[in-house]
Amino acid sequence: MNETTVIIPDKAFLPCYRHLLNNSADIHLLWGGRDSGKSHFIAQALVKKCMAAEQFRCILVKETYESIKDAQWQTIKDVVEDWGLEELFVFRLSPLEIECINGNKFIARGCDKPGKLKSIKDPTDAWYEEMNQITEEDFIVISTTLRSNKVKTQQWCSFNPESIGNYEDFWIFKQYLKNHYEQGVYNFTNTTEWEITADHQHEPTKIPITYTSTHTVYHHNKYCTPQRRALLEQLATTNAYYYQVFTLGRWGNKLNDNPFAYAFSREKHLGEVQRLPGVSLIASFDFNRNPITCLVAQILPGDKVRGIEQIKLKNSNIYALCDYLLLHYPRALWIVTGDASGNNSAALVQNSLTYYTVIRQKLGLSAGQFKVPKANPRIEENQQLVNTILGLCDCKFDRVKCAGLTFDFENVRMLATGKLVAMDKKSRNNPAMQADSLDCFRYLCNTFLKHMLKK
Repeated sequence: MNETTVIIPDKAFLPCYRHLLNNSADIHLLWGGRDSGKSHFIAQALVKKCMAAEQFRCILVKETYESIKDAQWQTIKDVVEDWGLEELFVFRLSPLEIECINGNKFIARGCDKPGKLKSIKDPTDAWYEEMNQITEEDFIVISTTLRSNKVKTQQWCSFNPESIGNYEDFWIFKQYLKNHYEQGVYNFTNTTEWEITADHQHEPTKIPITYTSTHTVYHHNKYCTPQRRALLEQLATTNAYYYQVFTLGRWGNKLNDNPFAYAFSREKHLGEVQRLPGVSLIASFDFNRNPITCLVAQILPGDKVRGIEQIKLKNSNIYALCDYLLLHYPRALWIVTGDASGNNSAALVQNSLTYYTVIRQKLGLSAGQFKVPKANPRIEENQQLVNTILGLCDCKFDRVKCAGLTFDFENVRMLATGKLVAMDKKSRNNPAMQADSLDCFRYLCNTFLKHMLKK
């Protein structure tokens, strides 16, 4: 069979997605409820393009590399077999890829191996499955690798509308959907223009970037079985949250079934916090490289806690963090605490200096300004202390400058093993999988407010 003679009729595709066939938009967002056929359609559209395009090199992207085989790779294989095109494609497991006899191919890449995201030569397309688990940073890395002088490059994104933290702050929602969603418009095409100036031009040129939003639920998929329909509708009585997200395809914040900071309340604990003159500033440090973090706070008489700013610097170091403090808090009287491991020889920075030695030198502090415990307490003990302080003390955190700490208060959870995680802490590259801001607050509580457990 010659691949150029293969014709896939439009009736092979669900009607709700046919408007995307031969659609030249740069980015396609397919989102909504479960069992709506989003992923199956994308696989169909890409198989069709793979057979017809002069150049096609598509990256299959998911949060983890291993999960791609049972997701996009298998879905594409199912489509090829359904259409009887097996003789046109080779499905490889190591490395995980799919190649058409015309030389076009699909190549798998997981965001858990960020170094390999850039290793594909001139990819033309990308399919992000479960896009709501992809970071904006990874999306940018992949987007900027797409290039071709022969064909239109495109990106396909499939996801359920669920995010860790407040979905209104989630990058996909803010960047692409917010304005339309708030007006009740879920299906649309939007174009933004960016001005660029080429080397040979004197006047800037406006370049359009177009994206589509296609919202579907199980009603749009005629192949959704009665059993699946009943299960999705049953959620209306068994789980209102999942009914909103998985059945109706409406945005929601991923549930935290076992929050570490169960006493935290936005209404009680968030507000505008101003630095009080004449009171020492507390700097509580956590020493990961990405990000390196510091909570700037004050403790007022009566154990009143005021969170002024949660600093998070990406891909940075203790020297840059100290420079930030010197710039934004000049002439401050500091008291320093933080991760006990920052005093260990294993935490050497350079020239045999520990983190706290660098802080002391950079900020010009005395030994008496450091209140760092010899060891960090057990997580279980910390959870009780943190929630006692949130429950009994007058605690206020700046609504804007402590957004990272607020995120951790709401999303860090405890596993059955007793480990502290931020919705399963699997990847240091994903901000949604970090608990560094909460660590800073825990260290502050350990040092200055441990007496609250005795009340």
